[in-house]
Amino acid sequence: MISFRYHLVSIVAVFLALALGIVVGTTALNGPITKDLRNQVNDTKDQRDRLAAQVKSLQGQVSDAGQFASTYGAQLVAGRLKGRSVLVVSMPGTTQTMRNGVRSRIAAAGATVSGQVSLTKDYIDASQGNAIVTLATTNHPIDITLPETSDPAQLSAALLGFVLVGKGQPSDLTQVLGGFSQLHMVDADAGLKASTDVVVIAKGSMAKDSYAQSSELAFVNELAKKGGHVVVAGDDPSADKSGLVGLVRAPGGNRTGVATVDNADSAFGQVSAVLSLADAIGGRVGHYGTQNGADALFPAPAS
Repeated sequence: MISFRYHLVSIVAVFLALALGIVVGTTALNGPITKDLRNQVNDTKDQRDRLAAQVKSLQGQVSDAGQFASTYGAQLVAGRLKGRSVLVVSMPGTTQTMRNGVRSRIAAAGATVSGQVSLTKDYIDASQGNAIVTLATTNHPIDITLPETSDPAQLSAALLGFVLVGKGQPSDLTQVLGGFSQLHMVDADAGLKASTDVVVIAKGSMAKDSYAQSSELAFVNELAKKGGHVVVAGDDPSADKSGLVGLVRAPGGNRTGVATVDNADSAFGQVSAVLSLADAIGGRVGHYGTQNGADALFPAPAS
């Protein structure tokens, strides 16, 4: 009969054999495996160093481009908008720096700023929709044909688009802007004049499938529909799928009717915004910058 001691000795022998095999195998393979791992680590370090060098080089190029645009921007845009009158519209969240930069490039291009309109957070707040519907049905221009909808985003876009590009009677602009101002949805310069040349300044992204998205997109689309030459000038985040630039560029947006620039928070992008407006006036709608959906970094120089 096989004793317990025999079983115990057999089990110990098996474990000893496994341990010996692991030791022998590790000793035999340790050199090649260690060498291979060391080579992989070295390759990864080399790739990291090369990428770091590329990033540094690109950062330098961006800095140089920005410096060039700051220094020579006036010369690049000189005369491109000579004699034109340009309306500047700011979406909620835009900075004074962006607005001032765009306005200065417009002036350098030979145009005058006919005024600035700022849409407030209340304009893109879905809870304010009933107030817009009431305004549209009780205080709209006589000549306007409003869309057959109760959607506040479409109604507000129709009203503002109509008057901002100069449709209707001269008094309609004052009437509509005054109505939105009383609702704290619009701030407008005193003496603002309508214009078919419009730069809309946008910043950041919005909640996906939100009322804010639909209201901002409807607004720029209505400006173009009413005959405006429209450029949406935003920053990098505005070019993602939830930002205004991204919405215009996306399928179902208005890529063929509204031009976009996605780096307008820089001097380089502000120059692009002015040049793209000049192109849009000439019938060429383009999309410029560094983000998805851009046709090129910069509008082609004038021939």
